[in-house]
Amino acid sequence: MTQQVKVEDKLEAIAKAIQNLEFGEVHITIQDGVIVQINRLEKQRFPQKK
Repeated sequence: MTQQVKVEDKLEAIAKAIQNLEFGEVHITIQDGVIVQINRLEKQRFPQKK
């Protein structure tokens, strides 16, 4: 049996994925109008000497 996740919990998970993200991406996968997956890709950037 699968457990239903409340919309508020999904929105909280999205907010958490965005929190403190300086460079990167947040991908939200939706199937049949329902959020089924959230991926966070964080990038680190290093200053270049000029």
